[in-house]
Amino acid sequence: MRWLMLGILFIARLAMGFQFQSIASVSSHLVEAFGFSYAEIGTLIGLFLLPGIFLAIPSGLLTRAVSDKTLLMTGAAVMAAGAALMATADVPEYLYAGRLLSGVGGVIFNLILTKMVTEWFFGKEIMTGLAILLSAWPIGIALGLLTQNHLAQSSGWVDVMVACSIAALIALALIAGGYRAPPKGASTAAPVVSRYLLPARQAVQISVLGIAWTTFNSCWVLLPSFGPDALVAQGWTLTTAQSATSLMMWVSLLSLPLGGRLMDKFGYVTASTSALFIVAGLSIFLLYFGFAPAAMFVLFGLASGIPGGAVLSLTSEATTAENRGLGLGIFWTWHYAGMAVAPAGAGWLRDVVGNPGAPLLLVCALMLLSVLAILLFRLLQARWPIAQA
Repeated sequence: MRWLMLGILFIARLAMGFQFQSIASVSSHLVEAFGFSYAEIGTLIGLFLLPGIFLAIPSGLLTRAVSDKTLLMTGAAVMAAGAALMATADVPEYLYAGRLLSGVGGVIFNLILTKMVTEWFFGKEIMTGLAILLSAWPIGIALGLLTQNHLAQSSGWVDVMVACSIAALIALALIAGGYRAPPKGASTAAPVVSRYLLPARQAVQISVLGIAWTTFNSCWVLLPSFGPDALVAQGWTLTTAQSATSLMMWVSLLSLPLGGRLMDKFGYVTASTSALFIVAGLSIFLLYFGFAPAAMFVLFGLASGIPGGAVLSLTSEATTAENRGLGLGIFWTWHYAGMAVAPAGAGWLRDVVGNPGAPLLLVCALMLLSVLAILLFRLLQARWPIAQA
């Protein structure tokens, strides 16, 4: 039963990745239709993640009063409504409002999906279950890269938004008709702790990890969003450029679920994560100069995907057990804040520099910042341990 439930939740999260990618896939159509700058396109991309800054912690608190299934269905309905609103847009304000509404549904989706899979797989194959769930996001983005531009060229960008709304409604129908709560006693929910502030050491350490996770994940947003245009500037067609960029997502199907197992078996988490992140940054640096773009996207997907689960697992070391819920709320707030800002910053950099490849250099810098943040976390653990707070 748990694998069937994982399949339903996987498809639901895939729909979220597909909807997230839609703006980047039709960016040239929106520039033509509304006269957007690329900074405005980047802002529109980031609006999907902006609500998480304000709703990550409240969404977690809602699980105490509302069933997970009801919350997930609500998130799917809100995402469908947001995409439908964008499909009706004849002025930029409707696009912004629809994207923001979709993001509200996405925040609820992201948190509740993780909670559901954790409770179904607790004490069983929890790392495998969560890794498979994580893989749904890049698959959704890759499907968007492969299909949405074709649909926009043949039918118009409006139909892409309609397709996103339909995908969210399919997820809603699957959840309503197929999802069941785990057996009683399988829940991993901890007793509610009446505490609203973290001790300083825990707050600092979980925030440093939040920065590491955010800068790393921002690269997975920037490359599908701006990578194809960089390749077009190097002489590729848009279709082949999008297909090449999607390779990093397809490779992550292996690197994400297998990476946790490899890191668990061989250890040396800090050293191996740092080395792999540096390799990932170097692959994009070489891509900037036109060196074997398809191979570099594959290398990035491998090198940055393998340690993804290991970085996320470090959150268990940054807070004590009774503070873990609030700590993860802070962690994901950092994530959403950075993911909302990064696309706008990359678009602004492209406008200022006038080079479609400029966002690739930002990706290199962000991968390096991830390494520095992880090393800082280890230093804080050694010099300022939370056990002595």
